Amino acid sequence: MSMCFPLLRSRPLSKKTVVPAEPPPPPDPEPVQAAAVTHPEQPEQSRPSTSKEEIPTVVESPPTFESPAPDISPSPGGLSVNERRLIKTPPPPSSTQPPRPPLGIPPGMESIFDKEHSGNKAELELPPTDGLDYPRAASWSSCNVHEIMRDALGKQVFRCFLAQALAEENMTFYEKCEEFKKCKDNDALQAAVADTMESMGTYVNVSAPARAKLMEIAKGTNVDKKLVEPASKEIYKLLENDQLPRFRRSELYLGFLEKLLPRSYAEKWKLNFEALLGNQVGRHYFRRYLISIHAEENLKFWEAAIEFKHSKNKSAAMARSIYDQFLKEGIPNEHQTFVSTHSLMWICEILMVFLPHGVRNNLLRLIKEKEIDATLFDDAIKYVEQVLRNDPYVRFLQSDTYKDLLNRLQ
Repeated sequence: MSMCFPLLRSRPLSKKTVVPAEPPPPPDPEPVQAAAVTHPEQPEQSRPSTSKEEIPTVVESPPTFESPAPDISPSPGGLSVNERRLIKTPPPPSSTQPPRPPLGIPPGMESIFDKEHSGNKAELELPPTDGLDYPRAASWSSCNVHEIMRDALGKQVFRCFLAQALAEENMTFYEKCEEFKKCKDNDALQAAVADTMESMGTYVNVSAPARAKLMEIAKGTNVDKKLVEPASKEIYKLLENDQLPRFRRSELYLGFLEKLLPRSYAEKWKLNFEALLGNQVGRHYFRRYLISIHAEENLKFWEAAIEFKHSKNKSAAMARSIYDQFLKEGIPNEHQTFVSTHSLMWICEILMVFLPHGVRNNLLRLIKEKEIDATLFDDAIKYVEQVLRNDPYVRFLQSDTYKDLLNRLQ
């Protein structure tokens, strides 16, 4: 038996029935025009109808909203859309205004970085060479700080180097410390130390404990000449261990020596290789030539070993430093590298001095056992001298570097 269910039908619309449109929402202050979304046409669906009369459908067009134009009238004190204004750049700073020091500079040191102030300072001049012979000037390369400062001309040349290296205050401060030690009046000592600390205490490189002892004298809490000694020793070590070695290798000192070098000295280099190595100017130009042919490592090692031999304070740490810098074997090197590029192999040759296997092992054993004396590097020095004598020395005598030097000398 079949069951029949009544069909559900919607309420039919009359011909004149129109659905009123909803009121438009209020427009946004800055409406954004949206793209119209089109929907695909859907097929008409048949609706069940019991009446023979067709029911007309009313098609409603979507409501249109007309947004008001934005208000572009200039607001008081602001900018508008249509208003044109020229952007004015601020004027350049006045040239009369003093330059501001860089950040991080302690007070009292601004004048060091002021070009106008530094330009007013008279540059130190080298002493004249009249009456000065070459042996006297050459002896400064083997002097300590006390000895070179006792020589008036040597002291002046050393001071010129320090001024060029922006370290002249170290010599000046050391001289003042020596004067403090000779002062017999406590009031005069306090005034002198106070004036020195006020004028140059900010940028003199001394430790905090040594500076504190000087300030005790300056403030009058403990006026004792012995408190000057720590600062004096620190500045002396700085001059002796750092700035004097750089002075010996400086272009300023070697150029000054070249003015005094007789031609006969340079001509002896053709006959005696030791005379070339023992002369500061000759070794300087020999080093230049070796650098041009990428073979200066042997001469650098020779100089370091000779300096160690003549130094008063020899230590295993100093010897180990020379060994690690010039003689230490490593990978890659010329024999162990697996890279076939010539550049890498050439760099390894420059960074390493090659010694015979027995000489190297014996030297390393003495350093490990701390058997340190003046003869530690003697075997290595002899071997390196022989290497330099065989080929580089002969080629140097034939080079334009040596010939040009001979032409300049009188």
